[in-house]
Order: sequence, then C-alpha cells, then structure tokens
Amino acid sequence: MTVSSGCYGRHMSAEYPHLYTERPIFHAARELIRQTESSMGGQLEEPVRLIMTGGAAMALYSPTRSSEDVDAIFSHRIVLPEVLVPYVDEHGQRCTLTWDRNYAPVIGLMHPDAEEDAIFVAQSPDKQFDILVLSPVDLAVSKLGRYADNDQRDIQELYTDRLITPQALETRAATAMRYYVGNVGQVHHNTITALHNMGYQPTIQPPPSRYIPPEPTRLKRNDAQRLAEGGGSELPTHCLSRGQITGILISLSEDRSVAFLSPARDMIAVYRSDYKAMPELSAFKGKLVTLLEQGHKLTVRDRDKERGKGRGL
Repeated sequence: MTVSSGCYGRHMSAEYPHLYTERPIFHAARELIRQTESSMGGQLEEPVRLIMTGGAAMALYSPTRSSEDVDAIFSHRIVLPEVLVPYVDEHGQRCTLTWDRNYAPVIGLMHPDAEEDAIFVAQSPDKQFDILVLSPVDLAVSKLGRYADNDQRDIQELYTDRLITPQALETRAATAMRYYVGNVGQVHHNTITALHNMGYQPTIQPPPSRYIPPEPTRLKRNDAQRLAEGGGSELPTHCLSRGQITGILISLSEDRSVAFLSPARDMIAVYRSDYKAMPELSAFKGKLVTLLEQGHKLTVRDRDKERGKGRGL
C-alpha cells in the first residue's frame, strides 16, 4: 500500500470514453475493493482516493491487457487485506486478482502532478473509495523506470491507440526525471528508446550523469514477427499479403498483431505483412469476417451483416 500526497483527480471518465470499465478484470478490481471496504468496517470519515497504476491501470486502456494484481496509490493509510478474487476473463480463462501489497511508486518514475491529473473512474459500492487511474501519459512515464518487456509493449500500445503523443511523453518524462532518486542515466536511455520506437527524434537533454548502458535496450519483436519467423504458434499461419481470408474471429494475441480465425473447424493465425497490430479487430470478436490487405491498409468485411463493401480501417 502506498499513501498519496492527497491530490484529487480533476478529470472525469466521461472525457475518456476509451476506458474499458466493462471488462471482467475491472469488475474483479471493484470486487477486490468492495471486500476491502467490508474489512474496514465503515470507519472512514471521508472517501479514500485510490489511484490505479501498473498492469491493472493499463487494462482500463486496453481491451486485451491483463494483470494478476492491482498496484495502487492511496490517499489514506489503510491495511490491505489478503484477498484473492477469482474471475473469468473474455476468453473463458480462470484468473485471480489481488492487491500488490509491496507496491511503492516512490522508487519508480512518477511525474509530481500525476496524482492530481489522475482520471476519475467510479465510486466503490459503499462509497468509501473514489477509484481513479493514472492518465495515459503518466502511466507511460511510470513504465520508463523499469522498462521491462511488458512496459515496452504497454507504452507502444498507448501510442498506437493515440492515447499519448511522443511530445507529451518527452515533456512529462523530462520533468519526472528531476524528482527521480534512481539511475537517471538509465531512465533517460529508456525514454530515448521509447521515443525512437514511436518514430520520433527526441530533443530531451541527457541528465547530469556519466552512466552509459552496457548495451542498448531494444523493443522486442512482436507476436506477428515471431510468427513469421516460425515461432510462437503451432497453428497454421496466413499472411494477408498472400490474399484475403474469411472466418470467425476467435481472439487476438496479447499485443493484437495476430488474429486467430476459424474458417471451418480449424483455427488459423493471421498477421499483416508489415506486422502491425490490429486493435480495430477487437470490435469484431465472435463475428464472421473477411480480412484483406489493400496496399498498406487493412480492410475488414463484416459478413454477418452482409455489407456490400469493405469497411476500411
């Protein structure tokens, strides 16, 4: 548990229609909070401000991201119970969600205004908690410190989905680095790498440090690239450069660069020739669709609705 400085989120979720509050993982998070409320016995005089961070926060911005625990910043010091909430995700997988009782944002990279700029999501059932989530750019900044594989994917997805811009990330990260107590040189290097992965030429100045990373940090290959190179799936594969394909869209890979279609009884892993993610397909899950590439454009035809022409996305 981490206690915040007491700032309140000033943005309402209505301004951010991309919050996936209908996802099973968020319902599980609300149940986790409800059980925590019950353990407190209604002793609070005012609501606790709870700001979600980490993977659980990313799950509110992504239709596919998952997490096993909830990292959160609290406005009051409370004792978090050892609660494990079971739930079934969108793919029928049995999952569990619990608190990360060791989370401490003070050792990570965080903009000083991150708590104030957090986005209001909902109130808990007994109204003892105001549930907020870090803004997309502050969530991205918080991932530049560790910058593990999932952090790299999360930042890139926020950018691909147009929830952040490289300019905003650069400005926000530069300010956050002034307050960082860890290896600022590594964080600066991670920031440069993240901005390069967005195709942006950074102007951020290096911090006052002589630290030089032993080797560059690179964004790893996505699921489509691994699939094209013969790894990552035992299923038959189909690159859209070889022609269109029709089938029921079953699911997407974690980074949404591979679509799993069922033309008949079998399942086929489908990817684009440029290996780009296909987040737009999330809206077509369970539907009979035709996928094809036209130039550098992905086109989806919703065969269930028997549309007369392709829907360019």
